[in-house]
Amino acid sequence: ESQTGIIEGGDAKSLVMDAFNDAYLANDMTGQEAIFTEDAVANVNGQEMSPAEMMAAFMGGREFYNDIKNSDRATATFIFDDGDTYTSTWFDWEGTSKSSEVVVGNPVHAWFKWDGDKVSEVTYIFDSAEYVANMGAATE
Repeated sequence: ESQTGIIEGGDAKSLVMDAFNDAYLANDMTGQEAIFTEDAVANVNGQEMSPAEMMAAFMGGREFYNDIKNSDRATATFIFDDGDTYTSTWFDWEGTSKSSEVVVGNPVHAWFKWDGDKVSEVTYIFDSAEYVANMGAATE
């Protein structure tokens, strides 16, 4: 059935997601686990893991990339009439490979499902082929 509801931008939940993305860019995810429920599930391109494992994987990519940026970010919270609430964020990820010096760019979409004031599910979707292909052994 068709879902209806409202979309908000600049709301408290959208600001939490922007702060999550900003923490990644600042290379410091300290305290970000507090936004998730105890039993939250993360999915990154279909791979299920805990939010802690997801954050560790994202931070681990910094071993292979410099000059990481998120540009053209848009974030909004969708409050459906059935009570489900999701915050979605879209951005263009960019980083320079430490091994190949290739600048890799990739559109990213993520959604966070809220259970009250905590996130119970998160999904990130992006094409990882070029990202993985340019990891190689870091030269630094």
